[in-house]
Amino acid sequence: MTKFNNIELDLSCYEVKGLPESWNDRFLEISRQSPVKTDKISIHFDRSPDIFSIPNMLSYKVVPLGLFCRKKLIGIAIASYQKRFIRGVITDVIYLGNMHVIQKGTGHIFLKKLGERVAYKVKNRPEVKYLYGYVMQDNRPGERIAKLGELESKLCGSISMLTLLTLKPMALSSKYTIRNASLADVEQIVSLLANEFMNLFLAPVMNREIFLSNLQNRPGVKIEDYYLALKNGEIVGACLAWDMTTIKKNRIKFRGFKMNFVHKAYNLIARFNGSAKLPEPGEPFRDVTIAEYALADRDPEIMEALLRSVYIDYRQRGFHSIIFGCSSENPIRQATKPFLSREVRSGVVIAPMQEDSVRNFGNVPGIYADAIQI
Repeated sequence: MTKFNNIELDLSCYEVKGLPESWNDRFLEISRQSPVKTDKISIHFDRSPDIFSIPNMLSYKVVPLGLFCRKKLIGIAIASYQKRFIRGVITDVIYLGNMHVIQKGTGHIFLKKLGERVAYKVKNRPEVKYLYGYVMQDNRPGERIAKLGELESKLCGSISMLTLLTLKPMALSSKYTIRNASLADVEQIVSLLANEFMNLFLAPVMNREIFLSNLQNRPGVKIEDYYLALKNGEIVGACLAWDMTTIKKNRIKFRGFKMNFVHKAYNLIARFNGSAKLPEPGEPFRDVTIAEYALADRDPEIMEALLRSVYIDYRQRGFHSIIFGCSSENPIRQATKPFLSREVRSGVVIAPMQEDSVRNFGNVPGIYADAIQI
């Protein structure tokens, strides 16, 4: 028997198993049954038709995990083995994402069992140094789980995901020229991204080979989806605007009278100014994701110029919003000030997996916000 919150629980009936990707449909169903809830909204992060497509794009190994209670699947998670920058060094890590449980009160059990399994599996893999994941702010069950401290896990900072709603007209920046990229720009784009990523905590590795592979393997992405900012003919910023809705959709239900009133008022205004009305509760948003970006001197004005151009293009196409992420303490957030936006913060949890892994990073200000996998 094990005690959680002063309650005795028999954990012998619970078991975490590695599963094949043929369990995709069951994983999608568990995800649908357990949306992430905060005080104001409920979000179903819909990864249909294939919940494993994004992990496979970002990782060199993917392990689907299921929590079973007496042979019934009640929880899911995906362990993604990746190479990320930790203090400027390319490091093997595990990203633990897509974690959902449908049996009330079993989240802490799942985390304990996951911790035991992951620790056992990486014991003979000394190259894997850390495990990390995200916990959405105001998601109280998730926050309680993170605070249990399994695997010596600690919060090391936070990221902000900002939804820029396309309700109002915007003008282009007069300070920078913005154009779409061509294959002739690849070297400069790669140089910008590589220099940016190596200085960010948990950023992916970037080089020409990876860039071209991403260009070929990311569904719906073309070189023209990269927006470039130029000053005096020189490229000073780049970002990828990716319509991910074929593999990643966000379905939001607003909670409470106030939020539902805001939803109706928004759609009334949209009706008169030519913007796309917000979808009905539970229907998917049409989002475009700023999947990666880099700026000379990390200048927020360059990012604002890029966002304005993306905004104008996708507003005309009937999109509801732009998804943009950054470290919560990054001054780049100033680039979103001219836009009507909604911010969701998530704590970044990291756990050491080896004896020589750092135990406490403190509060890391420069965390990479991976808008693709969040």
